[in-house]
Formats: sequence, C-alpha cells, structure tokens
Amino acid sequence: MKKAELLKTEHDVQLKWLNNQIAKIANDGALAFKNPKTGERSFNKMLNDNMGIPSNSDIEHFVSTHISETGIRKLVTTLRVYLKRSGAERLQVELTKSNKQLLDKLVDVSGKTKIEIINQLIGNALISDFQREEEQLDLKV
Repeated sequence: MKKAELLKTEHDVQLKWLNNQIAKIANDGALAFKNPKTGERSFNKMLNDNMGIPSNSDIEHFVSTHISETGIRKLVTTLRVYLKRSGAERLQVELTKSNKQLLDKLVDVSGKTKIEIINQLIGNALISDFQREEEQLDLKV
C-alpha cells in the first residue's frame, strides 16, 4: 500500500501514535513535528474542539500540516507494522538446533519467510497426527 493511501486508513492507530509523540516531545518525539510547539498546541486544540475524538479528516489534515518528513516515515512504518500484525498473535518459541537449521533451509529454498513457513506447516497439519491415543480410540467408536 502506498504512503498516501496508508495515511488515509487506521485513524485510531494514527491518533494513538500522535498522542505518544506529543507525550515524548521533550525527548525524541519533537523530531516528528515540523514545529513541535505549534504541533502540540494544534493537537490539543483539535482534541478540545472535538471532545477528544477528532474526525478522520481532522487527523489527516493535522498529519499533513504538522508532521515532518521524519515523522511521516515513522508513522507510515508504524501503520505498516500494525497492518501486518493485526489478526496475528505473537509467539516466542524455542527450536532444537537441527529444526532451526531445517527451517533456515526451507527459507532459503522457498523464498518464504519463517512466519509463512510455520503458518503453512501448521495449516497443513492433520489434527489426528497429534491426538493422544485415548482420544483417537474415542473417535473410532
């Protein structure tokens, strides 16, 4: 999705990102704004004028007016990561050394990511291959 299209979506995520940048203005959040003081004042006015819930067009206008190129890059990255992770669950696993090597080889030969390979393997797995013996007996009766 192109940057311009992306900035017209997920306005709730953009608003949360903007809130975080405003909160971090004293530190590195200021880099996200063309003029941090004006941006902070305008952001607070936008929230106050809309009882804390600005419209999508207000958010788009604020971003186009007050966010720097660096800020736009960071916001677009945030939106892309959000879209990629939505509907997914983060999982941390430990693999044996040999299975890690096999997974790396699958990545090399397939051109797919580790996530795509793991999802495909799980999606193609037969539940019956993983059921305990007593559960399999119950199903056959």
